Amino acid sequence: MEDTKAKLRKILVESLELARDADDIPDTDLVQELGLDSINTLEYLIWVESEFGIQIADEDLSVDLINDLNTLASYVEARVAQSV
Repeated sequence: MEDTKAKLRKILVESLELARDADDIPDTDLVQELGLDSINTLEYLIWVESEFGIQIADEDLSVDLINDLNTLASYVEARVAQSV
């Protein structure tokens, strides 16, 4: 899961052009910590889908999925495993 979280951090910095090092992105409270809005989060999730070759189901979209890297990493790993 740590590799997935590291990749998610990198995608977050690149997709939103953050002026932060990926290693400085926390695991939790991403919405508040990074000041994410609905546009940012959708853009980020599009990149995540593209990078991991998955589809995030509309019914799975929530603040909880975006706000916590552990939750998102687990979700991504489960979707990748389903697509194999």
